[in-house]
Amino acid sequence: MDQPEILFEWNGNSVTAKPGDTVASALYRSGVRTFTYSYQYGRPRGLLCLTGSCPNCMVNIDGVPNVRSCITPARNGLSVLAQNQNVYRGLDSLAVKRFPAAPPLSESPHHYQHAYLQFDVVVVGGGLRGIEAALVSAERGKQVALLETQPRLGGDSVLVEEVQAHPMVTTFVNCSCFGLYEGNLVGAVQLDYDRPNAETLLHLRAGSVVVTTGAYETQFLFANNDLPGVMLSTAVLRLLHKHAIVPGKRAVLIGDTARCSQLQEDLEAAGVEVVASLPIDSVVNAVGDDHVRGVATKTVTYDADLVVMCGPMVPDLGFLAGTLPQSVSLVGAAAGEGFTNQAYIPPPSAQSTDAIACLCMDVSGHDVAETIAGGMGHIELIKRFTKLGKSACQGRMCQTAAVTLCSQISGQTIAQVGTTVARPPAPPVTLGVLAGMRHHPVRRTPMHYQHDRLGAVWMDMGDWKRPRYYNPTGTGSQERCVEQEYRAVRERAGIIDVSTLGKIEVKGSDAGRLLDLVFTHTFSTLPIGRVRYSVLCDELGTIVDDGTISRMDEQRYFLTTTTGNVDFVQQWLEWWAAAAGLKVNIINLTAGLASMNLAGPLARGVLAQLTDCDLSSPAFPYMDWRQATVAGVPATMMRIGFVGEMGWEIVVAAEYGSHLWQQVLLAGAAVSLLPFGVETQRVLRLEKKHIIVGVDTDALSNPYEAGMAWVAKFDKPDFIGRAALARMKRSPLERMLVGFEMEGPIAPPDGSPVLVDGKPVGWATSVRFSWEKKKVIGMAWVTPAEAKPGAPITLRYDAVDYSAKVVEEVFYDPAGQRLKM
Repeated sequence: MDQPEILFEWNGNSVTAKPGDTVASALYRSGVRTFTYSYQYGRPRGLLCLTGSCPNCMVNIDGVPNVRSCITPARNGLSVLAQNQNVYRGLDSLAVKRFPAAPPLSESPHHYQHAYLQFDVVVVGGGLRGIEAALVSAERGKQVALLETQPRLGGDSVLVEEVQAHPMVTTFVNCSCFGLYEGNLVGAVQLDYDRPNAETLLHLRAGSVVVTTGAYETQFLFANNDLPGVMLSTAVLRLLHKHAIVPGKRAVLIGDTARCSQLQEDLEAAGVEVVASLPIDSVVNAVGDDHVRGVATKTVTYDADLVVMCGPMVPDLGFLAGTLPQSVSLVGAAAGEGFTNQAYIPPPSAQSTDAIACLCMDVSGHDVAETIAGGMGHIELIKRFTKLGKSACQGRMCQTAAVTLCSQISGQTIAQVGTTVARPPAPPVTLGVLAGMRHHPVRRTPMHYQHDRLGAVWMDMGDWKRPRYYNPTGTGSQERCVEQEYRAVRERAGIIDVSTLGKIEVKGSDAGRLLDLVFTHTFSTLPIGRVRYSVLCDELGTIVDDGTISRMDEQRYFLTTTTGNVDFVQQWLEWWAAAAGLKVNIINLTAGLASMNLAGPLARGVLAQLTDCDLSSPAFPYMDWRQATVAGVPATMMRIGFVGEMGWEIVVAAEYGSHLWQQVLLAGAAVSLLPFGVETQRVLRLEKKHIIVGVDTDALSNPYEAGMAWVAKFDKPDFIGRAALARMKRSPLERMLVGFEMEGPIAPPDGSPVLVDGKPVGWATSVRFSWEKKKVIGMAWVTPAEAKPGAPITLRYDAVDYSAKVVEEVFYDPAGQRLKM
């Protein structure tokens, strides 16, 4: 019964494949001869080896680049695109014009798995010798793993059925061994072609390893040896006997007489006319432009559409490095059995610029000859100087020809020229499969599911999930939702979940001394019940974090940090406490606490419904904290205001977070209180020019450049970064963080370059539309010459310029009266 045909696309055109076809064989059957273009010079490339040992067949499949089409089974629905066509240097090339500019990257999910297995024997290579070795070990009662790169085992069908049915043998097909490591750890990757982008990394611990990987054929070196239509004899035989494809009409064979005679019989039996069999030293060059049209010798040119090289055979041992341990044995062609390579002399054209030694990097015989002339005759030096063997095939296809050429030029023996050191992984593997499944940690605040019910649109902030904004109806735009949240905070009241902020307790007799040492402010004299803004600098005076510090009692402080830096701050404190020999305990309380910020002109009235604590400014002034009962649960309240409005940050045990959040929403319903997200918070804080570390600062930002010179307190004897900040205080600034305003409602994205007279002078760190100012505002790093009120600057994005002017004053409530209402 006929099996159904397979349909996939090649550069947008439909291609029919037969069962058992690879992508490459199906394309070749359909008439495709040029599969890709070389990376360096854009030379057209066609099928060469059909074993995955060269880069000539690499294509983009379903958005994944550098897939070897000659060993990838054809499947329905594949989208296959040629690669590197935009590198092609030919003028007015029709081959280029019919291809898209560049293949897109894959957007489909990748499935990576790791498996850890142990076997008495691992047999690498599922041909006849591998099956025999597996059966012998299995009959001795040993657990055996049999690895094969092809979709099916090779050899006698009876033996294949026997080994697959044997209870002591586990077979892994579509599985490439890429390395043998200490302790007989075999690394292998198994592909699952039934699912796109599915790979499993196998960690196989073996008692012994049997290598039956066979040998592969390598190329000869002569001018234009890389033209499409120049192929290896093993590739031609694979097309003939495995895929029933006639590779050409007229063929020229190159190599030793015995192998050429055997190949000629196969070709002529398939109807291919063999016009000549030539020794390699008689070849001058292959003839042709986009495809081979013949072979020229010193005396005659043979017309042909197929040139077949019966090249040297090399044991397939790329995954083995160094001296083999006694537990590893080589069998069959992998041990050099069954073939003999005749010595040959490369033709003179092997030293030309058109004789391509390395197909991956377009290293020519001329490049090799020049390198040797420069005194670098060892193959390791040639590799590093020319990049020969340093790309996709890792020297599999080019090394033998290059070593032979080097021996000819330098007069050294093959042994003296040497070979490059094998360095697994070979063949190459994807970084994704080495990394494995994406087990990205996800942290949720105690109010997470409350946010979900309120219509939160989520964003990732480090490990945390935070509401970017709320869209309760599911129909509003981000701009509209953010405006509603903004107006609630500015005009009534709003509440934001800030549980993600780091929360650290520092206590002990030296707690104040430690904070004085690590932070730029002085905290040992901070009165109990007060809160102070904190900035942490490193030894170079760079801002690395900010937050608040509250003094809870004589020997106990409560710190808040930015969301992403809590672990760093904890480690930093522990480091300096140990270095200074201070008596302190440092406890990260972040996971055990929930916190929320209630802010807005009506916030006091909302909170007063939930607590008996006196919230009036005389009793509870700005930058004070109190412990009280809120909604029936013990809480710490800090009167601070990142968003520029009267507000309280309320901290409770994590178990009470959801309850308190719900009670605040109920209490605020009468004034139309709304929850607000990170995007709204960023607009509100930008109007106050409050920085976000890591957004408005980078790895070089210091307090003087950021307009925060007041945070450096030189009236204490020492603190981390003091010396660097003292030098900065005396030195002219190289850049400054300034505010700016723009006319119009369009806000270029954060990071847009800032220009003056068409020249870059900095970049914008934060840009948002302000409903208070009814214009776009932002902050940007600029040179001191532009850091003057009213100075014109230009933001550029997507080739569009946006005019702006520098503003010195805070955009909202410059006097800070609303914080202290």
